[in-house]
This record gives sequence, structure tokens and C-alpha cells, in this order.
Amino acid sequence: MTRIHFAADHGGHRLGRALAKRADASGFDVVWHAAEDPDPGDDYPIYAVRVGQAVVADQDAGVDAFGVLVLDEAVAGVVAANKVNGARAATTTSPRAAMNARAVVDANVLVVEGVAYEESAWLNVYAFVTAGMEQTVERGRQILQIEEFENAGTIEGWAVQLEPEQILLGGDGWHRPGAVLRDHRSS
Repeated sequence: MTRIHFAADHGGHRLGRALAKRADASGFDVVWHAAEDPDPGDDYPIYAVRVGQAVVADQDAGVDAFGVLVLDEAVAGVVAANKVNGARAATTTSPRAAMNARAVVDANVLVVEGVAYEESAWLNVYAFVTAGMEQTVERGRQILQIEEFENAGTIEGWAVQLEPEQILLGGDGWHRPGAVLRDHRSS
């Protein structure tokens, strides 16, 4: 069962609770990380960090988990959540964009504006948590580069060894871009 870690600040509390209720009714395992009642004095960073850490811990333990933050200022939540090592937060405005965030960067935290319409926000959340990452060498390499910079402060490049049957060839026998990856340092 997919787990969704929810949190919301004062600007998104009502919507956050409504989305968590919908997720629970849809069969997701819901964990709430914010105040039980709206608190006009709360600040988003603590919720962004809590959700980011919970998602990363679950994913590291092999749990299918995502985070959803509902905040007064979504872009601020993206910045804060992305400070958690392993969190890849994004904000989206459509289900297609939510699916793309998963497909392209394997985003694991969705940040929603607190003023969004509930139905629209739910469609984004549902698309986000049910979409997958594109299973390509290129996407995997890009995620590894992001993680390398996050952990080491540099992107040195990745050498990927593929078996002959994994190499994509066109009808003319030439390698296609992205089919075989080479460490750019050894070129």
C-alpha cells in the first residue's frame, strides 16, 4: 500500500485535511505531520522538513511513499523540502505536470498551493502518487547526477556498462543518442 505523508501550514490546512481524507478513502496509508488545527503562527519549513525526512526514510526502508505539502506559498515549500537529502520536491499545476515530475526527476514530494481548488488539487495528488519514473538509462543517470551533487557537491559523470543486447541500434546499425553512456572524462 502506498503511504502518503501529508502536512499543511495555516494557508493550506483546510485543503490539506481534505486531500488527506480523500487519500485515506482511496485506500492510501495516510500520515499527518502538521498541527491538528490551523495555527496562524506556524511556519512551513518544519513541515517541509518533516515530510521530506519521512518520505526518504520510508523509501530507504523499501516503503512505497510520497509526500504532499499544502502551503500558503508552494514554491517556498519546494525550496525547503529540497534541503532534505534525498527529497525531490516539485510543485505542479496539472495532473500531466504531476506525472511528468515523477517521470522525469522521480519527484517524491508534491507541494500544492493552499488556495487550489480541492478537485484540481486531488487530481494532481492522485496523478503524482500513481505515476512512475521513466525507466531509462538516461533518467537513471540524471537522478544519479543530482544525488551525486547533493552528497558530494560535484558531478563527475557516470560510466554505465551495458550488455550488447541492451544497446539500442537503429536500422542502419548506428548507436542512438543516450543508448550507450560513456564517462565523459575518459573521452
